[in-house]
Amino acid sequence: MAGLFDKVEFVHGPAIANRLTLAPLTNMQSNPDGSLGDAELHWLEMRAGGGFGITSTCAMHVQPSGQGFAGQLGCFSDDLLPGLTRLADAVKGKGTVAIAQLHHGGSRSDSSLIGGQPICPSDNVEFGAREMTSGEVEESAEAFIAAAERCKKAGFDGVQLHGAHGYLVCEFLSPETNRRTDKWGGTLEKRAQFMMEIVGGIRSRCGEDFHLGVRLSPE
Repeated sequence: MAGLFDKVEFVHGPAIANRLTLAPLTNMQSNPDGSLGDAELHWLEMRAGGGFGITSTCAMHVQPSGQGFAGQLGCFSDDLLPGLTRLADAVKGKGTVAIAQLHHGGSRSDSSLIGGQPICPSDNVEFGAREMTSGEVEESAEAFIAAAERCKKAGFDGVQLHGAHGYLVCEFLSPETNRRTDKWGGTLEKRAQFMMEIVGGIRSRCGEDFHLGVRLSPE
């Protein structure tokens, strides 16, 4: 327990009051257009009051094509900035660092919600998803970077890329779901290129005093 409640400094981003963090949790409490719902705002504000050093949002989709579940909060448009700003203000008002998790469902995006076929690194028969064009890969990378800029503008202290659980960033990393032969697939370095372009773009455009993390999982 030694040090658990001590202040923690970072190379990038503001210090946190302790080592306790609220992980991103799937709330399904926002509006169909991706805008912040009052229930989600209230829920996260209540959690932020629990004394955490960091309070994270749910997984927020960076493109309409990446929505993974109903009621998911979005960060893909400047039209969503008012709600994002309210959320950042509410969380930080409780004395905790506010982190936005950035997400694209990839093959696991819900076709009934996105109005079309899910997209992913390579064709995925299990989920009925098709391979992304090179242009679509570039567009998705830019969408993550733009979403981070939007979150910074809204007042968040940093972002976390959702690179776990078989979603888009994770799918690029895995040789099982990424069978591409262009610059986005093949070796581990090429499979990681999508993630690294996003990381580099966010650091370049959001500055040094901004938290930036990646959530990974074993698969």
